[in-house]
Amino acid sequence: LTDLSLSKNQLSGFVPSELGYMTQLQSLYLNNNNLFGKIPSELGQLSQLAELSLYSNQLSGNIPSELSNLLELTKLFFYNNKLTGSIPSKLGNCIKMVEIDMGNNQLRGIVPMELGNLMRLTTLHLYKNYLTGKIPTELGRLSEMTGLDFSNNQLSQIIPSELGKLTQ
Repeated sequence: LTDLSLSKNQLSGFVPSELGYMTQLQSLYLNNNNLFGKIPSELGQLSQLAELSLYSNQLSGNIPSELSNLLELTKLFFYNNKLTGSIPSKLGNCIKMVEIDMGNNQLRGIVPMELGNLMRLTTLHLYKNYLTGKIPTELGRLSEMTGLDFSNNQLSQIIPSELGKLTQ
């Protein structure tokens, strides 16, 4: 199985850790359900996974750092959940990433400067969280960026002049 889409149902319960055994999976869509609990770290074993969509559920807990093993990942959609903890800096290893949306959660900590390594990134949405600190100057390197939304956080300090390089 390469594609699993169970989105827009009334599924409840935990995301099964056994999904980590589906090593040929390229896309996993579980969005718009009633899933709760943690995102299983075993999903980090899906080495072929390009798209991971878990948005609009009731997922909580930390974002597993093991997801940084997903080097084929292009789309990561976790918005509209109850995720806590920080954004793993190792996500900066997923250099094929094009879109990240983690808006409307309860994430804390800083915006990792390592996200500035994602040179293909066009969309970075981290709105409606509890992120603090500064906006990383490294994001100014992301020449493909068309959508950057950090609204409704607790970011401080100056707006980096490097963001002026984002002209797409």
